[in-house]
Amino acid sequence: MNSQAGESNSGAAVRGLLLVLVAVVVGVLLLRSVDDPDDTTVTDTAPPAAPGDTLPTATEAPTPTSAAESGAAPVATVAPAVTAAPATDTTSAGAEPFQPRPAAEVSVQVANSTTVRGAAGRLTDRFKTLSYITKTPTNYVGTPIDRTRIYYQPGSLLEARAIAGVLELDADNDVFPMLADPSAVQGFETPDVLVALGTDLAE
Repeated sequence: MNSQAGESNSGAAVRGLLLVLVAVVVGVLLLRSVDDPDDTTVTDTAPPAAPGDTLPTATEAPTPTSAAESGAAPVATVAPAVTAAPATDTTSAGAEPFQPRPAAEVSVQVANSTTVRGAAGRLTDRFKTLSYITKTPTNYVGTPIDRTRIYYQPGSLLEARAIAGVLELDADNDVFPMLADPSAVQGFETPDVLVALGTDLAE
């Protein structure tokens, strides 16, 4: 009985020793794997270039292409501004000058500023023979005028100058804009041209 008990105890001791040895060996192996300086982390590095290989370069920007190559709509170009030619002067040499209206379209009234009786009527008859539209001859109240004056409504300057030519007056010095206050003319009928008859033409 004692011999069997001794063998069992010795077997148990051997197994315990083996377990301890296995544990020590495993611990040593674990420590070596942690402390091994050669066990470095592998990084994602490019392999060294072989002789004759071309190293990759930085990405280049795409070369601009024309509108035709890229398929995009062409950009419209702006044409230079065209300078307009200066307007021509229609009154230059060779151009037809402005003309007065025909006598049949111009109304005339004669106002006698003198004491010569019937002078306004006689001059009115003369204008009738020239085809003018004649208004009723009348009197110009006030001091007699030495030199006959011709007054015109706006837009009738040329016609007044033509009448001055008929009466052999100065078209520049004897022609005036219409009276602002025609109250001195008895029976004023608003003619295109008013002839204030003076002593120079009354007789």
